[in-house]
Amino acid sequence: MSEKRTEALLVTSLPPLETGLATYAIRVIENTVNFIEWTVAYTSGSDPESLPGNVKSMPIEEMEECNVPNIRIFQIGNSADCFPVARALYKLGGTVVFHEIVFHHMLRYSYLEKNEIDEYKRELIFCLGPAAGKVEKDLSGKNTSVSEFDTKLKQYPLAGRILNSASSAVCLNSFALSKLERTFPEGKIIRIGHPLSKLPDIQIPLRPYKICFGMIGSNHPGRNLEKVIESVKLLRNDLPDSGLVLVGSGYPEDLPEWVTNAGRLDEKEYQGWIRTLDYLFDVRYPTCGETSGSLLEAMRAGIPSIVTATGSFNNIPSDAVIRVLPDNIVQGIRSAVLLLEDRPEIKRSISENAALYAEDTGSVERLVNDWKRVMVMAAQPLMDNFPVINAASLSPAWHEPPEGFVRDLNTMPVTWRFSGKAMIEGPENASGALVTAWGEGSLNSINLQSMASVTNVDGRVLHFRGNGRVSDVFWK
Repeated sequence: MSEKRTEALLVTSLPPLETGLATYAIRVIENTVNFIEWTVAYTSGSDPESLPGNVKSMPIEEMEECNVPNIRIFQIGNSADCFPVARALYKLGGTVVFHEIVFHHMLRYSYLEKNEIDEYKRELIFCLGPAAGKVEKDLSGKNTSVSEFDTKLKQYPLAGRILNSASSAVCLNSFALSKLERTFPEGKIIRIGHPLSKLPDIQIPLRPYKICFGMIGSNHPGRNLEKVIESVKLLRNDLPDSGLVLVGSGYPEDLPEWVTNAGRLDEKEYQGWIRTLDYLFDVRYPTCGETSGSLLEAMRAGIPSIVTATGSFNNIPSDAVIRVLPDNIVQGIRSAVLLLEDRPEIKRSISENAALYAEDTGSVERLVNDWKRVMVMAAQPLMDNFPVINAASLSPAWHEPPEGFVRDLNTMPVTWRFSGKAMIEGPENASGALVTAWGEGSLNSINLQSMASVTNVDGRVLHFRGNGRVSDVFWK
């Protein structure tokens, strides 16, 4: 008799949406259906027919707390497709799979597109407190290039409310984990690998140049296409029969004659074009903390890759890629290529080590083991006898002050201030709360500390006396 599968909800984008997050979802579901009974809530533009047979699904708009499993997984990245996923997380709570750790682009674009400017401002206040107004003014400035604006947004990740709504978290690389791990209690955040699809039958097209340099994946300002083109232009002085191949969407049409734009391709053609390359350039900067699936595909194919020394790229083994400094991309690429052209034994070693690394982190075995760990972590609130998995959190930056409190924007973080007696009443199913507070007084007869500290309180009603501040209430 087979073991009973764990029921779980996955809130995500699906193909044909042009995001690696969508194909990631399919890879996970295909390889875990034997031990996870998935229900999928998908975003607009997704095709539920892309799911394996017998997987229950529904549009995200039809999802209600009463008709979904208690274990809830939300896949969130920095594209507009993820906005409804973030909003569902705000409502239901659950475990977040962080494909990136910067969400400002997604939130700003989506709120402004829906003319919900006040909601965007509340996200800023939630994360930035008193600095929100200054940042908003800075981002509204004119005469800023696309690249400069992209860099500004990445300086303010705007991840606070997503983190605050998550009961646990999954990161896809060690860099993201290092940035987020202090946000969660021990055992509530883990790192897993980045699965790759099974390779189709591959037909390699004719190589357009004797030496093919390449960029693969969707283009955006952080990919530094202009610098790559400049570096290849220099390399053509040393290697005249070389050229640049671009594989993916979002690349401009006005390109030098020695650049081939293959466009967005199906999986078979995509894998074939990758294998025309002699070198892969992935020099994104600044980083969003993402794991580059396209880089892993090139590494799996044994393509020597040159990357920036930043973000998750610093966690790739040093013998599997060559890293260049973000402030010296153009000359760094040129020097790296000429080194490998002159030292074929190093080039061969990097190729072999790259393939081993990608095959390990992208293997089905790794995926299965990782997602068994995810399920254990995501189910923990249920095993601890919490009434529901969604432990609602109150934030003074986001929620209106309860009676007896006043919002104070001059503290960091934003707080509710009380003087005398004040009370906060929790949800009917709350068994207690973790309260971040300080001052001169008490919380449910427990003396407050002079510095911010977390008090574990039983019961659903919080009684404050004296003078103090509250910066967070996390209901159990």
